[in-house]
Amino acid sequence: MKQISFVFLIGITLFFIHCDKKKDPLNDFESNLICSSFAICEGETPAKTGIIGDSWTDLLLSIPLVETLRPQLENRYGYQFAGATLGGKTLQQVVSQGLQFQVIDQGGADMKVVILSLGGNDIQANLNEYIGDIPGVQAQRFARIKANLKQLIITGNAYKIARFGGAPIKWIIHGYDYPNPFMPPVIAGSDEGCKTKFDRVGLVVPDAAEFTASQLDAFNNLLVEITREEPSLIYIDLRNTLGGRPLSRAEFMLDCIHANNLGYTLLADKLARLIYPITNIGF
Repeated sequence: MKQISFVFLIGITLFFIHCDKKKDPLNDFESNLICSSFAICEGETPAKTGIIGDSWTDLLLSIPLVETLRPQLENRYGYQFAGATLGGKTLQQVVSQGLQFQVIDQGGADMKVVILSLGGNDIQANLNEYIGDIPGVQAQRFARIKANLKQLIITGNAYKIARFGGAPIKWIIHGYDYPNPFMPPVIAGSDEGCKTKFDRVGLVVPDAAEFTASQLDAFNNLLVEITREEPSLIYIDLRNTLGGRPLSRAEFMLDCIHANNLGYTLLADKLARLIYPITNIGF
């Protein structure tokens, strides 16, 4: 969900290859990063499953190394993704940049499913805007999320059918599990979802845990609502994996909104089992 700076990622010497490319990763660092982050690759990398996501699926490297959902699904469940995953990504950016089209181009005619891990940054950006009107601002943001998600699905399916024919893509979106606003940030100044961020911007809430839990519940309810209007969208509920409402347990968390390696292992296992009937991959 939160943005991991590009400079920070470049400075890390360990890098997982997220595209099926037969090249030396040390010599092709830049092209692999662009391929995994923006789905701009050197030629088609055929895949039945695509992925578009934020830092819950992106490389999240720290001390110790943390494998988020994408590498967990690839390394432990045998997924081979065509996709675009980058920390800080919003639904608005995905639609504006046409990443759904690029992922479909990258995956090719065999792509059947695209996993989405998006929405958190659309909710959390510019927290100062919430001051004085939390319900109104949240309603506006949820309306934009709904419009962008529906546009992504409708235009993505139209593009896939026009280019390759066949059935529309099944789009799987997961909700997030509860944050823990009392965790310290791992990277200085990157404290999205933390009470420290609320305090710094002057957003006063009576109970930070209840505020973030209620907002997350409302987001998950929104996703359920959209599935009733978009038959190609499938919603997966990941709540209560890391301890339950109102906040995830500290032993499963890296910071306020990201799980640690153990936490992502639990989340990936739950996600993999719930989507297996759709993807037929992993078990």
